[in-house]
Amino acid sequence: MRSRVLNLSGFVIGFSLFLIIGFYGCSSSNESAPIDCDLSDLVIEATGQNPTDCTMNDGSITATASGGRGPYTFAINTGSFGTTSAFNNLGGGNYLILVKDRNGCERSVEVLLQLPGINPLSAEAEIVVDTECLTNNGSIDMLVAGGTPPYQYKLGAGAFSSTSIFQNLAPGNYSVTVKDDADCIFVKGITVGRGDSQTSLANDVKPIIETKCAIASCHSGSQSPNFTSTNNIISNASRIKSLIQSGTMPPSNSSAGALTTAQKALITCWVDDGAKDN
Repeated sequence: MRSRVLNLSGFVIGFSLFLIIGFYGCSSSNESAPIDCDLSDLVIEATGQNPTDCTMNDGSITATASGGRGPYTFAINTGSFGTTSAFNNLGGGNYLILVKDRNGCERSVEVLLQLPGINPLSAEAEIVVDTECLTNNGSIDMLVAGGTPPYQYKLGAGAFSSTSIFQNLAPGNYSVTVKDDADCIFVKGITVGRGDSQTSLANDVKPIIETKCAIASCHSGSQSPNFTSTNNIISNASRIKSLIQSGTMPPSNSSAGALTTAQKALITCWVDDGAKDN
């Protein structure tokens, strides 16, 4: 009598895929779970060399990173991320040095390059965080001391003017340059934070989920998680944000169509506000 060997490998693979698809519904399920960057041990440190004169750009900053998941990329103020961790040809200022690891987690450190002299030009900023979701109401008010008044200001690559307040700003990193009457320059790297936008789960987010995600054969009860349940939406908030930002929820073949920019922003704001049951 011949023995019979049962090959279970295909069954195991198929059943595993069924479980994955069942949990994530009709969205793309091949990606790993999102990383919680708040728990990352990523660290950045930086040292600087001051410029020799207020009109000379011969200062420098060197950054090092540890923890997280390498390789690392670095940026200064609003510049693009790259593999270079040394920044040269810098004038005086408070520079924001950033690092990003392979997981997409970021950390930053501020480095002061001080101008020489008895009363050197310097600048601080009063910042108002952005509390709007679909519009922006963040602001920067520059407070300058030293040097030779009067002062001029510019935001990013804009033109110099006497205006020291910049309004209607979105959350993010900015660079403000201050110039005094002797043409001395001081650069200030500034982060405008995100405040509570008061985005509502009931009024703003659930209607989007119900029409775009919790539809037939897609998170409507037949597939898990069931997004007709408020508790399930809240408990999966970070996952929802990750999927809508990557463009995999709803999937490209969904009959509900893609999310608009405004719909993505509302979901993101609600999650960033703490995914409240409001």
